Amino acid sequence: MATPDRLQAKARRDAVRRRDKIRQLAELRRTLRIGTLIIAATLWITAVFFDLRYPANGPQLFILWTIDGLLMGVLYPFAVRAPGRYIVRLTLLMASVPSIGLVGTLLIEPATLLSMSSAFAILPVAVPLFLGWTRRLRTTWLLAYAGVLVGIIFATHVDQLAVSQQVDISVNVGIGCLIGWFGGELLERPRLRSQEDGLELRRLNRVLSGHATTDPLTDLLNRRRLETDLGLLAVSLRQSNAPCAILMFDLDRFKQLNDELGHAAGDAALRSVAVELKRVVRGRDTVYRYGGEEFVVVLPDSNFEAGLLAAERVRLGIEGLQIPTRPGDDAPTLTISGGVAVSLPPHPDWAATLRIADFALYEAKSTGRNRTTGATPESIDEAFGSASDDRGSPARRAWSAGHRVGLVVDEGTRPS
Repeated sequence: MATPDRLQAKARRDAVRRRDKIRQLAELRRTLRIGTLIIAATLWITAVFFDLRYPANGPQLFILWTIDGLLMGVLYPFAVRAPGRYIVRLTLLMASVPSIGLVGTLLIEPATLLSMSSAFAILPVAVPLFLGWTRRLRTTWLLAYAGVLVGIIFATHVDQLAVSQQVDISVNVGIGCLIGWFGGELLERPRLRSQEDGLELRRLNRVLSGHATTDPLTDLLNRRRLETDLGLLAVSLRQSNAPCAILMFDLDRFKQLNDELGHAAGDAALRSVAVELKRVVRGRDTVYRYGGEEFVVVLPDSNFEAGLLAAERVRLGIEGLQIPTRPGDDAPTLTISGGVAVSLPPHPDWAATLRIADFALYEAKSTGRNRTTGATPESIDEAFGSASDDRGSPARRAWSAGHRVGLVVDEGTRPS
């Protein structure tokens, strides 16, 4: 089962991926719309130009290039609503439409290629400029275009043209290919820089998000992240109908360590405890610094007995660190007390589960420290009783009442 940390990371990656796809698709559609309009207008201008320039074959050329323009107009609605998987196919089709008119023009009147301005002669190779193709696709298209065009030229009465005219045609083709490739390269660089900037921005956002949800001293996730992860974890656990154990720990006599050895020693002790906690728990379990010297461990897919065993492993691990709490060779070492609670499907109230774990932790500390205790709602009622009977001390009943209204009571305010 995935941990809350992994679930949230996957959700963030999926959200970023969806936003990127939507933005890229919108940019491609906008480019296709602009390219379709520009190419259609250019094809119609070419049709009018040939009709006026060549009276003998003008009507045929006019019809040919007008049909090209109409085909491009037919493609416009597809360019507006094209799904992402058809974008490349549509751009290839748009790039092929002007080539049809160019081939037909060479077959009808080879000399017309010389009369066209460079913009008309190199129209098919200018398509990558409008469509923003990648370098690989742009290079493949230009090589294919140059090869096919040269082959058509030599197969359609090119011998009727003078050498200087043949050179002019070759120069136009070469210039067109260069413009198409280098122009596309210049357009691609800003796009690549924009993508790099977007990646860097997302990286910085992840760093800031990590700072907001990670404790800087222990490098553990903090209480804010715990609240978020529990919400995500509830969805996963409901699907698998699995329980979840919550372990709450508090370091024993940590205030004494701070007072006797200083806050630097206290910080070092917290870091050592954090490392040991992460070492002891399973890979799918998550450790949080709940506040001060309190820690919470979330064990997905774990019942009450598994939680008790995990809490005892943690207790023995911290005890084994042998961290002194005051100067001297005979100084007592730092220990930890733990409380265990379990949340059952459908996991309606994580706050209640945390309060039960906190009660169990209080029981462990009030009965001698350096031990772990489990609690359930029934055991709480049995320990405290109702407000009208005499079971439990007044301090205990007051502490229980505070928890029942949702107050979070730390060790400093617990009754001794």
